[in-house]
Amino acid sequence: MGTGRAALAPERATLHLTATFEEAGQAEALRRVSALVRDVQSDLAGLSEGDRAPVTRTVVWPIGTRSWRPWSEDGSVQPLRHEASCQVEAEFTGASGFAALAGFADRWGGVAGIALGTVTWSLTEEARVRVEAGVLAQALEQARARASVLAQAAGCGAVQCVEVADPGLLSRRVDVSGYAAEGSYGAGLMHARLAASDGGGGGGIEIMPQDVEITAAVHARFAASDPT
Repeated sequence: MGTGRAALAPERATLHLTATFEEAGQAEALRRVSALVRDVQSDLAGLSEGDRAPVTRTVVWPIGTRSWRPWSEDGSVQPLRHEASCQVEAEFTGASGFAALAGFADRWGGVAGIALGTVTWSLTEEARVRVEAGVLAQALEQARARASVLAQAAGCGAVQCVEVADPGLLSRRVDVSGYAAEGSYGAGLMHARLAASDGGGGGGIEIMPQDVEITAAVHARFAASDPT
């Protein structure tokens, strides 16, 4: 099996947050969530202005609602309660973006109705493609080295790669002179939970970016020549 791995400092951070209110009336729950999300959007819009703006993407999901009848301790049914919630995603890019993320989280982490979720660390698309190519090449080179060791131990000559594929896609043919390396390939994004200060404007928080790890493994078949 040939594997490759690379770990790089992230270039982007996507913050996930939720605005939620519970009220006796559905209209009031919707009104409060809508007003809160508009304030969040306004803050993010200010961070999105300019060519080097720290916020490069904002997504606001539709508001969801639910209703239920709570029960009291004596078993009686209480009046309906209503909840409205809305999820927001904001992508911060670059070193200035991570600093802006820390400030944004500090401002909103202690606001009633706001719950800060996870931060997803990632690379730009160009960097991801470049790194994945290098990791795949590293995995194939390792498979070749392992095949060479096995061939030498078996008294064979040099090896030549005759087939390489994504996991599980090698042909079914059997060749006793070949060496098959198999595994899995994929890129995983590291996640981190964001902890906020106990009330906006306090001591703030420290953002600790996690490296983005990209790993790869390949299926390969090698043919060994006769010893000379």
